Amino acid sequence: MTTPHHNTAELAKLARVLDRQDPADLDFLATLPPAALRRFRDQITDQIAERESRRMQRIGAAAKLIPAPIAAKITEAAFGPVLAAAIAGSVDPSRAVAIASALSPSFLADATVTLDPRRATALIAEVPDHMAAATARELIARGDYLTLGRLAGSVPDRVLRAALPHAADIDLLHVGYYLEDTDAADRLLAIVTDRVPGMLRATAAENKWSEAITLLDLLGPTERSHLGNVVADQDPEILDALLTAVTDLDAWDTLLPVAAGMEPTALQRLADRPLMQDPTLLTKIADLALTHNLWLDLLPLADHLTPTQLHSIAARVAAEPDDSLTTLIETAHVESHWPALIPIALAMDTATRERLTALPVMHRPETLGAVITTAATHNLWPEALPLVSLFPPSTHPVLATHLTALSDNDFHAAAQAASAAEATTTVVQVLLHQDPAARAHSLALLDQAPYLEALVESLAPTDLSIWEDLSNIRAEIPDHLRALLAAQAIRHGRNELGASLPE
Repeated sequence: MTTPHHNTAELAKLARVLDRQDPADLDFLATLPPAALRRFRDQITDQIAERESRRMQRIGAAAKLIPAPIAAKITEAAFGPVLAAAIAGSVDPSRAVAIASALSPSFLADATVTLDPRRATALIAEVPDHMAAATARELIARGDYLTLGRLAGSVPDRVLRAALPHAADIDLLHVGYYLEDTDAADRLLAIVTDRVPGMLRATAAENKWSEAITLLDLLGPTERSHLGNVVADQDPEILDALLTAVTDLDAWDTLLPVAAGMEPTALQRLADRPLMQDPTLLTKIADLALTHNLWLDLLPLADHLTPTQLHSIAARVAAEPDDSLTTLIETAHVESHWPALIPIALAMDTATRERLTALPVMHRPETLGAVITTAATHNLWPEALPLVSLFPPSTHPVLATHLTALSDNDFHAAAQAASAAEATTTVVQVLLHQDPAARAHSLALLDQAPYLEALVESLAPTDLSIWEDLSNIRAEIPDHLRALLAAQAIRHGRNELGASLPE
């Protein structure tokens, strides 16, 4: 989405340089990247300046010999604003400011239209605040936001602070739309940060979301995330209007990187909006993330989606081939995004979950450790244990070392969640792979747990091997736990096993 709207701004700037009244005359260039259009514009400006450089230097030298008030009169009467702007870079900055101070704001505004900021840096730095403010007022009154945006990146902060109070909230948005680069956008937003809520309300009132989204895309990560947090804190109507515009303009490639840096409460407000419940939209967002290298930008938002919402995300992820799934897992692992990845995996259908947990990347010790650590740290045992149950027995020794490393509270949380997650058998199998001292500690914790009976009742004796393993270590099992296990075996017709456990 963003390239066409950036191009609209760039074509308007190029039309100004080429003295074309209608930027639509340049629509044949609209498919070019914005950076290419800007380079082309700079090349044209440079060629014009180089062609006239000697003449401008002669006129600039002559200007030194004439008193400033007279030079100002000559400038307005004979040179005109275009030539005055061209000469400005060839005159000593202090001298140029002295001449400019005798010119009318209207003439100064006319001159800034063609002024090349790259060749007038020293002059711009010496412009007094009152002169900048007067010129800005004139340009705002004319609605010449293109000129303001082009110059905003070159003027010092003090000049911006002097000029911007004269702009209405919607004027600031229009100026931002024509800014030249990220540095200029970040500076502008930092200076007017207290006016951002007003800018958002004005944007919604005048339905100027395309300009706002273009500005959003121009911002650097810090200011972009700050703006995202401010947007999420607005009335629901404004947030809904933004989401609708982003969807209509196909601009999720702009919003996802913004969301990636937003605060958790802001992300939750975004995830809760009605539009974010649409499965078709969520599938489209997931597809965009997977095809435009925005996977890491999607995961922070996914961390705040409900299981129902995640179903659409998971279904699209599941369509990826095994090598792509492996890359997605590895990328998420490096950036510690398991709190989002585990719920996405749980939202997949059974066949896809089995396929996912069969991938070699999921059997690596660092991956298994991340799953267990994340489940403990973020209380995700109900989501993680169904996946752990799908891991092959070859992973149980590694899982056992991570089970041993859990605190007593985390161990209890995992064991208590096991029955509801239909993962009791897996938890017991992993426990049996602990070293004797760790296993004795785990069994003692279970023996004293208030949920012990429910846990044992969820251990159906369909897998004879686990019951045989329990029988082999029966001497290690505390009496109370051993009695419950024996009763469970007998309850399911395994009388011989039940009789052997208490021995």
